[in-house]
Amino acid sequence: MSIIIGLAITHVLTALAAAIHRLRGHGDPIRLESVYLLWTGFVLIWLVSFWWWEFKFQDIESAWSFGLYLFLISYSIALFILAAVLVPKGMERLTESYTFFMEGRRWFFGTLLVVNAFDIADTFLKGMEWGLRPIALLGYTVFISASVAGIVSERRTIQVAAAAAAFTFQLIYMFQELGVLGSW
Repeated sequence: MSIIIGLAITHVLTALAAAIHRLRGHGDPIRLESVYLLWTGFVLIWLVSFWWWEFKFQDIESAWSFGLYLFLISYSIALFILAAVLVPKGMERLTESYTFFMEGRRWFFGTLLVVNAFDIADTFLKGMEWGLRPIALLGYTVFISASVAGIVSERRTIQVAAAAAAFTFQLIYMFQELGVLGSW
């Protein structure tokens, strides 16, 4: 899992570094827009949070099985694919991020819905009461609503609102819930 998530984080950070070089005038011009940057930040936070959360499985009184391991590997792969769908390798072919995002938004949001399904299952694997916490239920609602709105709407205001809501919730959740490793 760590290797896959590490590769996803590397993929996103390498592309962002390439974009910074292009913004500085090295290579073709690039325009980075708020919707794209918010979703990129959202994915980066999710990757880092996932890495941290999965260490918490050691505190659960359940036996690790090969099935659980395959589930977590599959979740990691889904997160990697989410990052790869959103961020092209080395930011190649990307000149205007909003246009690029909108052209591939159905793939991104479809993958985000799959990742959400993995996350919901993962949360309930940590305990029924853990999965039914109000903040967890709110998170499912925010992410699924943002995904559906993102798939359906081509309006920039809807895209900005969905990205801002998901990013803001992800940031709040990270600071409120991650806390100290091992504390539930």
